Amino acid sequence: MGLRRILPQRAPRPRLRLSGRGDDGQAGILLLFGLTLALLALTLLFVRVGAANDSRSRTQTAADAAALAAVGALQDKAARDMVEGVYPMPWFDEEVAKGRAEEYARANGAVLTSIRASDNVMGRSGNIVRVEVRGAVCQKELEEDGSRHWNDVVCDGTEDETRTVVGNASAIAVVRVSPECGRDGGDLICGGATITDFRTAKGLIDVHLVDQEGRYKFNPSFVFGGGPMVDCSSLGALHPIMCAVHERLQAEFGGFYLSAGGRREEPGSDHHTGEAVDYMMASLGGVPTPEMHATAVQVINWAIQNSRQLGIKGVIYEQHIWNATRDPIGPWESVRRRMDDRRDNTQNHIDHIHLAAGVGDMR
Repeated sequence: MGLRRILPQRAPRPRLRLSGRGDDGQAGILLLFGLTLALLALTLLFVRVGAANDSRSRTQTAADAAALAAVGALQDKAARDMVEGVYPMPWFDEEVAKGRAEEYARANGAVLTSIRASDNVMGRSGNIVRVEVRGAVCQKELEEDGSRHWNDVVCDGTEDETRTVVGNASAIAVVRVSPECGRDGGDLICGGATITDFRTAKGLIDVHLVDQEGRYKFNPSFVFGGGPMVDCSSLGALHPIMCAVHERLQAEFGGFYLSAGGRREEPGSDHHTGEAVDYMMASLGGVPTPEMHATAVQVINWAIQNSRQLGIKGVIYEQHIWNATRDPIGPWESVRRRMDDRRDNTQNHIDHIHLAAGVGDMR
């Protein structure tokens, strides 16, 4: 039997495998790329939100500054009037207030877009000023081709607003004379003394931001009394109730009358006990202008509506009377009663409102 030669067998050669070429590696790379994009997008979002909040805050600051500047201009004018012995009413001067508001808006990176005045005295004084501004710094949207960087740029008002984020804001400010100021024997007195120094006068005029506008839009063409604003001591020994009514009327309507007369020696009349005040709506013996007559009716309607709370006993005007003890509450034209003709504009109360307040019936 012959011998067979057995050749040794070679071990199989191992196959080479490239690391990272499998599906798991590809998924990991894609996940990392996706997370990077998400992080970049989130970062951009935070930057945009932060920039928008910062722009909004800057624009509101500009609005606040513009509103305070507008009434600050009125404050200066009022202080000059006080030094000259003139009760400062009306206050609003649109040209001056607008110029000051525009100046301060620009200084704070904004543009004034509107300004308007109002008050709580039938539109006579305009001592409450509202401004609205547009941020002069705005944010441009990114261009898809990368030709424009997203950054702060100056807006000139010609931009396509659908591609621009602009900050708008509004603010309201008020200027008020100290309640210590009033008329005493024809002189303007503040805290018991006359005012001769501008700085002192300015310190008596308060300026601050408020949350809402006045009830009446300022009307520069409104004709009215001119602000005598007399205090109770100038009207004689008024009854405390009549004095309180007089002060409320001045707070609500300001200087709605030309002049006023209070207590006088007149037995049998509410004037004799200091429970009546005559508010002149025209010169003695004259006839009120249509504007002054409209003012008188508005004041009377307010007095009738608030008569029970304030202790108002009655009103006489334009040869008509309203008596709280016998007439209903309602508009002057519907609740008044006609009086006999005394053939005199003063005796017929054509030129003035007679208002009585106090204890007991009207006399």
